[in-house]
Amino acid sequence: MAVNQTAVVDISSDLVRKKWVREGLIQKASESIFAPYMGNTPDAIVYQVNNTNAAEGHTVVFDFDGNIAGRAIKGKDAATGKGIQKKKFSDKITVERYRMVVNNGDKFDGKNIGDLSINEHADSRTKLADQYIRFKDQALIDAAQGNLGQDPTHIIDLGANDFDINALSKIETALKTGTGFTTGGTRRPPKPFKTMDGKNMWLFFVDAFMAAKLKESQGYQSLVYNADVRGNNNRAISGIIGKLGNLIIVEVPNFMGETEAGKPWGLNDSSIEIAGMRQYDKDTDTWTGQEGFSFDDNLKLRGFVMGAGALQLAMGKMPDYKYQSYDFDINSESALEVWTNVQKTRLLAENEDYAMAKVAGIDFGIVCVDVDK
Repeated sequence: MAVNQTAVVDISSDLVRKKWVREGLIQKASESIFAPYMGNTPDAIVYQVNNTNAAEGHTVVFDFDGNIAGRAIKGKDAATGKGIQKKKFSDKITVERYRMVVNNGDKFDGKNIGDLSINEHADSRTKLADQYIRFKDQALIDAAQGNLGQDPTHIIDLGANDFDINALSKIETALKTGTGFTTGGTRRPPKPFKTMDGKNMWLFFVDAFMAAKLKESQGYQSLVYNADVRGNNNRAISGIIGKLGNLIIVEVPNFMGETEAGKPWGLNDSSIEIAGMRQYDKDTDTWTGQEGFSFDDNLKLRGFVMGAGALQLAMGKMPDYKYQSYDFDINSESALEVWTNVQKTRLLAENEDYAMAKVAGIDFGIVCVDVDK
């Protein structure tokens, strides 16, 4: 009688193993903070490009078009030779290999490590997929807040002023006009992203402290609740506080974990317990999770507004599930290997930039908002 092998992972098969781990990542993907905002076009807030041929040291290129800006030719004036060059912008990321590892302990004792049952592998896969989602979310948040080597180019610093309806109106005006920033000069207004009903909106991520300030402010009740605001993938936005004009305000969890390196740090420098927003300790020049940080000190809160193409997520070679046994098969470890990288979009002008509505060399789709706690 033939033995049914459907409950066993064929570790020797790359196709079976990589398909299996990919399915595990897809199952966990909906738990990501950024799940509704990701897409494979520049119109998505998180612009993801997949290049399965890219390994360590390989680059993934992001392609952006620009609009034509030039003078019209009047009457019978010669138009020949006066064509405006089409503007082209690009950005690129070098992918790196990252591995998340779990110690399986000795529960595999007495088993053939090369033929483990699917439920034991699945437990490791689930935990590693969960860790990867937190790893990816924190990388995107750290990039947006300016902690991965790219300081914000445009900041609206409200200082000790109230974070209320008036502040939101000021932020919206700055986004629409491309002026009025505390840090950074005149720029092209960040391109809004479109909701499923076709409305142009900007997404404003705030932490729990900023959300509390807003909720406690006078006039907060005038905010229009809209639980049906949809993201690019038609999934309801979780944590939404309200909508004001073209702003969707979303409360994001606060970061919990440890970061061992100084600023800037890398994607591999944080132990992430809860992915979320960090706060800046002005007394010790540290961010949440770093040694010396204290919630009792003088803190600066940093939210950020995102438009289309704000962040880039590059994915290289297909994620893989690996394991090894040691101590005569008593113990084993499993690992999820991913080839990836994250950064804010900062475009290079392939020919020339605009005269006033600058695009190149700035945070293309992100404006930070600082508030004193």
